[in-house]
Amino acid sequence: MGPTWAVQLLLALLLPRPPAAAAYFSEERQPGESPLQSPTVLVAIIARNTAHTLPYYLGALERLDYPKDRISIWAATDHNVDNTTAILREWLTSVQRFYHYVEWRPMEEPRSYPNELGPKHWTRTRFEYIMKLKQAALKSARKQWADYILYVDTDNILTDNQTLKLLMAENKTVIAPLLTSQAAYSNFWCGITPQGYYRRTAEYFPTRHRQRLGCFAVPMVHSTFLIDLRKEAAQDLAFYPPHPDFSWAFDDIIVFAFSCRASEVQMYVCNKEQYGFINIPGKSQSTLEDDNQNFIHLMLDAMITGPPMAPSQFIHLPPKFPDKMDFDEVYLINLKRRPDRRERMLQALYELEIKCKIIDAVDGSAFNSSTLNAMGISMLPGYFDPYSGRTLTKGEIGCFLSHYSIWKEVVDRKLNKAVVFEDDVRFEGHFKRKLTRLLSDIEDVALEWDLIYLGRKLVNPSQEEAIPGVRNLVVAEYSYWTLAYAISLQGAEKLVNS
Repeated sequence: MGPTWAVQLLLALLLPRPPAAAAYFSEERQPGESPLQSPTVLVAIIARNTAHTLPYYLGALERLDYPKDRISIWAATDHNVDNTTAILREWLTSVQRFYHYVEWRPMEEPRSYPNELGPKHWTRTRFEYIMKLKQAALKSARKQWADYILYVDTDNILTDNQTLKLLMAENKTVIAPLLTSQAAYSNFWCGITPQGYYRRTAEYFPTRHRQRLGCFAVPMVHSTFLIDLRKEAAQDLAFYPPHPDFSWAFDDIIVFAFSCRASEVQMYVCNKEQYGFINIPGKSQSTLEDDNQNFIHLMLDAMITGPPMAPSQFIHLPPKFPDKMDFDEVYLINLKRRPDRRERMLQALYELEIKCKIIDAVDGSAFNSSTLNAMGISMLPGYFDPYSGRTLTKGEIGCFLSHYSIWKEVVDRKLNKAVVFEDDVRFEGHFKRKLTRLLSDIEDVALEWDLIYLGRKLVNPSQEEAIPGVRNLVVAEYSYWTLAYAISLQGAEKLVNS
């Protein structure tokens, strides 16, 4: 190779090249390709006696971050004794213009199944009917050539609006988002017996409590899960009739798990995110009010752990009627610099139908020796906490003064009894019902009382003396925390006078 070749090569490298899309003729110039549309999804809604959960369930569905024109809704309802049918109809009428397709299958009669003990009782007839409904939804999805079908029980609330996209990204045939309940219950099993029943395993709690994160192969997912209908193995999946070799318990979730096993489809549960919440199933004899109270407890938990639930914008919520229970006053102590806590507590108390009076807390963080002296406040000489061995902190002084102002008001207004909540209290299930029953039991035995802890930290756990004739009441030993308590007039007088 001579120098002429080298010069030509150098010129070729230095001269500007035409753009990749350049062409000799204008008709050859083409724009870039547009992106693919999102996969199509059919969402199966099968509702029965869930009027109390539907507004929040439907609100979560409509807030999913996914193109609605790529979603079809398949909705069925049956055997209702509440307002489920009317709520679903109202919602579908309002939102059908946003979705690709809506199929509506209401059944007004009958209102119950033969031989059922209550609206939460699962009889064999009910299991069989739910299998047929799920199979009908699956058939509809296949007929529409939907890419996916998403089953979501109507007491499962998907508070993470990215859930659908996140599940698709895992590229599994059957996958469920782990849902949180008020207890250990969730929407997956880590173990199954040869007869198809639940089996406890060491993996369950680390998965349930998200101590290990990922997408895990499991023998059972239920309640909320996504099926990728594009997968070849998904063609054989079915809810009804059960597989010819099926001999396990006649239950829709077990029938489907067996179908997955027979089709060599592995189920997965994903807990990489906090996707949402699942209500604990009621017992056979449970009432709809029992289920409603369980759901309210779940809502209150969601306010703390987040994200909180929010109702559909297209459904009218019936008003609640808060009261003071059997107390003369209900106080809520809140620091002005914590409006987030105030908002959460007011919403929680509203859901519990408890009416309260807000007391602005004394902010101890602003205290110093001069301000305390100016207020005439001094430490009790020689006082040290009997367990920690320290004196009071500024925060504890502010807390005391906040409660002291309430005790004085109880005395000044001569209130027979009041209840006090701090703004970081966490309510347990059926709180209002339990507290009302406690007051009734106390009245029945004519118990004279000063103060009743409704929540506390027992410093030195020991056997405490039970109060005869009153359930769940003991003579309290030394305790920490004033997050919730009932106080009588005589109790307030003793505290103020001391």
